[in-house]
Amino acid sequence: MTKRSKLTIFGASTAALALALSACGAQSNNGDLSKVQYTLKNATAEPEASFATPFAASSPSAYVIEEGNGDSINDGDYVLVEAAVFNGTDGKLNGSTYSSEPILLPVNDQLKKAAPQVYETLKKIKVGGSFSYTTNVLQQRSTAGVTTTTASPGTATNVEVYTVKTKLPKYATGKAVEADPSLPSFTLDESTGKADVKLPDTKQEYTELVSKNLIEGEGAEVKETDTVYVRYIGVKYSDGKVFDSNYDAATPTGISLQGVIKGWTQGLKGKKVGSRVELIIPADLAYGNDAGGSKPSGTLVFVVDILGAEENPQTLQRAQAASSAAAAQASASATASATATPAATASATAQ
Repeated sequence: MTKRSKLTIFGASTAALALALSACGAQSNNGDLSKVQYTLKNATAEPEASFATPFAASSPSAYVIEEGNGDSINDGDYVLVEAAVFNGTDGKLNGSTYSSEPILLPVNDQLKKAAPQVYETLKKIKVGGSFSYTTNVLQQRSTAGVTTTTASPGTATNVEVYTVKTKLPKYATGKAVEADPSLPSFTLDESTGKADVKLPDTKQEYTELVSKNLIEGEGAEVKETDTVYVRYIGVKYSDGKVFDSNYDAATPTGISLQGVIKGWTQGLKGKKVGSRVELIIPADLAYGNDAGGSKPSGTLVFVVDILGAEENPQTLQRAQAASSAAAAQASASATASATATPAATASATAQ
């Protein structure tokens, strides 16, 4: 399985801003987020923000635009957040997540320490709510780590607009499905995140993909072009050894189903969010029988909790383009074959 890197505003340190602040010499006393004019679009399209420029914050601040009417947000939650960043110098859109995928943001002590205004604001609103944020603290990444500096007074700072799309459960939710004793069994200690897969006493050879619900979720169906947010464990069917797992990790993982082994794409497509799915993946749909390096060989067993799924417009567009190209090529081949047939028939008749 290949994990896909994704654009995030909050990086591995949970709150290190990757969309850097603008810095120019313009002077302004304007830095009040409550005076910005916001046009929200229910997290389905980029919002709009109108403000006097240059916008210059003298300290980090956040402002609740809409409280939302979904689930409350608490410590330990994981939320998917759409973001748009507006340049404080000219008010233009710097970038957003709407053309790719939302940010996976843990609400935890790391966030509280790195961006306390964001942390406190998230706990004031609910899913579906929106807030804005600005800061004069510049964060820069290097091989030595993250360094912070404070912008000089009057330096233009960005206006960042966030909308909470959904809250992810910690593990699968739904109705348990009766276990098949012929398949590997799965156990999870939810208090510690310790997951275990036990192979059956009598093993069989698998030449086709097995995709079975252990828990049947009630959410949306997963599409093969989605990014899924998951917890999972992977073991080798030959000996039961674990080669990858994130059940006990601090956060779930976001993975594009266009960037993983075929067994994942085929096995999770059509499953519902909230499900726990057992996959038995033969070698030809995994890494092969002689993968080499750090990749496991042979038949693999995964158990996957599908916590969320989001459509990535860029991935969908690439998949549609590839499908159109394949269809055009097939049509051209069929046309060429049909054109060649009369000549071939005439030649055969002449003989």
